[in-house]
Amino acid sequence: MPEIAIGALIGNGSVLFARRSSERRMHPDRWSLPGGHVEDGEDAETTLRRELLEEIGVTPQHWLLAGEFASESPPGASATFHVYHVDRWQGSPRLIGDEHTALRWFTAAEMECETELAPPQLAEMLLKLLRPKTNQKA
Repeated sequence: MPEIAIGALIGNGSVLFARRSSERRMHPDRWSLPGGHVEDGEDAETTLRRELLEEIGVTPQHWLLAGEFASESPPGASATFHVYHVDRWQGSPRLIGDEHTALRWFTAAEMECETELAPPQLAEMLLKLLRPKTNQKA
């Protein structure tokens, strides 16, 4: 099963999404996190660093694994996703190449209303990262 590493850049209570080009085979015209396929000889963290630099021109400085999940969406296109919470990076996110057509920061409320996130499992995981922790004991 292919492995994909993606980065959730989070700042000021928002997460950065990239709109996939209409030419993309998987999830065209959908909002997703920047990232890509783990290549031979790479681990997921190496892929994360390479893909964020290639796709949006940033170098992650601090990140943590937020979670992993397997996706079967769309049918016949299974993959394992490694999702990283990136809270420090160098550079300003910008579009590079033709994989994406737009970048946009989403708040938790905006993400809950967005119907074009891909893969669908991302929303729940990212909402947990954006929402303040409640009921914590001091």
